[in-house]
Amino acid sequence: MNENLITVQQLPVIVYERLESVGQEIDKRIAALDLDKQLVTEGTKKAVKDTRAMLNKELDNFEEQRKRIKEQVVAPYEAFEKAYNTFIKVKYEKADGILKVKIDEFDRRLKADKEARIRAYFTELCQANNIDFLPFERLCLNIRLNDSDKSLKDIVNTNIDNVVKSLAMIESLNDPDEYKAEILTDYKQTLDVMTAINNAKYRKQQREAELQRLEVQKARAEQARLAAEARAKEVAPLQAPEEVKSEERIVKNEVVPAVQEVTPDLIVTSFTVQGTMEQLRALKAYILSNNIKIIE
Repeated sequence: MNENLITVQQLPVIVYERLESVGQEIDKRIAALDLDKQLVTEGTKKAVKDTRAMLNKELDNFEEQRKRIKEQVVAPYEAFEKAYNTFIKVKYEKADGILKVKIDEFDRRLKADKEARIRAYFTELCQANNIDFLPFERLCLNIRLNDSDKSLKDIVNTNIDNVVKSLAMIESLNDPDEYKAEILTDYKQTLDVMTAINNAKYRKQQREAELQRLEVQKARAEQARLAAEARAKEVAPLQAPEEVKSEERIVKNEVVPAVQEVTPDLIVTSFTVQGTMEQLRALKAYILSNNIKIIE
C-alpha cells in the first residue's frame, strides 16, 4: 500500500562550483589586509571600521543568496510535509489514540482486579492475626500487571509477619500496661518496634527527670521559706504596746485635759542631690513615706 507512494521526481539542483574559487579570493583579500598587525589608534580607527563594514556588507550579500536558495529548496518539502500530515499521519495518530485508550482501560481493569484480590487477602490475614489498625495503603504496594498474585501475597505475608512479631515483642516486655500502650501507640504510627520502644523509653526518662527536678525545686523553695521565717524571727524588734489615746487622761481620779499636738510650720526649701539611681529612688520613697510634699 505504501510502496513508492512518496517519491522525489527531481532532486534540487544547486550550482555552487564557484564557491571554492570565490573562497580562495576572499582568503587573498583578507590576507592582504594583514589584520593581525593592524593597530587601532585615533588616526586609524575610522579606516579599520570602514574595512570591517566592507567585509560585513560582502558577507550580507552572500547570506542573502544562501537564504534565497534555502527557501527555494525547502518550500516544496514544507508543502509536502503539510499534505503528508493532513492525509496520512493524523489519521494513523487518531487511530492509535483510540486503541491506546481501549488498551489502557483494559489494563486498569486488570490492575484493579488484581489489587482487589490482594486487598481481600490482606484483610483476611489481618483478621486472622487480630490486627485492626493497619490499612492496606500502609504497605505501599506497587502493583503492576506483570506481577503475579503469589509475589504480591508474599510481600503481604512478610509485612504481616513483621507486625505480628513486633506486637509479640511489645507484649513480652516486663513493663506496666500503661507503658506498653504508649509503645503500641507509637508503633502504630511508625511500624518500627525498636523506634517505638526507644521513643517511649526516652519519654519515660524525660518525665522522671522532670518530676525529680520539680521535687528538688519544691524542696529548695520550702527550705528558703523556712530560712526566711527563721531570720525574720531573729531580727524582728520587740513591739511596744500600742498607746491608748484619749481625749482626757485620768490620774488619781482627776480629769486632766489631753495634751493637744502642735502642728509645726511648713517650710518650703529646695536642694540638689547627687547619687546613684537606687539612692535617689530610696530618697524619694523616704520623702513620700514621711508625708513630705514634693513641689514641682
